[in-house]
Amino acid sequence: MAQVTITINGRPHVVGCEDGQEPRLMELATQLDKEVRGIAGAMGQIGDSRLLVISGLSLVDRLNDVESELAKAKTDAPAPQSETASPDLSAALAQAEERASAAEERVKAAEARIASLTEALEAQAAAATKRIDAIAARLQEA
Repeated sequence: MAQVTITINGRPHVVGCEDGQEPRLMELATQLDKEVRGIAGAMGQIGDSRLLVISGLSLVDRLNDVESELAKAKTDAPAPQSETASPDLSAALAQAEERASAAEERVKAAEARIASLTEALEAQAAAATKRIDAIAARLQEA
């Protein structure tokens, strides 16, 4: 167990702590010293015991305020999304589905147009082939 000397209101105090916790203890002591010095400045030197009691009460009061604010923030926070989506999300999803459906329809129309053009080209190619065969036949006869 480590021992650290902290200073509160100008007076040293030896305090024990777990090994490795010395920096944290020094940080806490600095905060407590600041609180005690603030009260001593406002009320005068009324004795170490009273200064520490009033400082402790002041710190506990602030801690309670923070805990109350935290509890209020937790109750005021929006509930996590359930399996049902929010109205904004539902609307966006519906719009996305509509756009996807419209895109699928355009793809189907384009595929149909391609099939139609392919058939027309095949028919033209077949007609051209017949004409070429007819021309080739006439040339062979001549």
